[in-house]
Amino acid sequence: MERPHLLCLSLLLLGHILDVNAGNNVLDCCLRTREIPIPPRIVQDYQLQLVQGGCDIPAAIFITTKGKRLCAPLHSPWVIRLQERLDARRGKPQGK
Repeated sequence: MERPHLLCLSLLLLGHILDVNAGNNVLDCCLRTREIPIPPRIVQDYQLQLVQGGCDIPAAIFITTKGKRLCAPLHSPWVIRLQERLDARRGKPQGK
């Protein structure tokens, strides 16, 4: 009779651990973007944040020379130009 209780408790504990770990992924997502252009001289790289990756909004995440992550609207013209400039600097293919 004690085994079903132990199994149930183990499953509840495992479910809680998985739920807590899944919730931490939100911290890696941009929650909003800013339209203010970022000076190219302070940016060293960028990443794309897509909704398919589990985040709520699409964004370009620019990584500064000091390691900060700045979130920008993915389809803004200045964002596309900055991505192209970084791609050319690094020799990356266009449309990363």
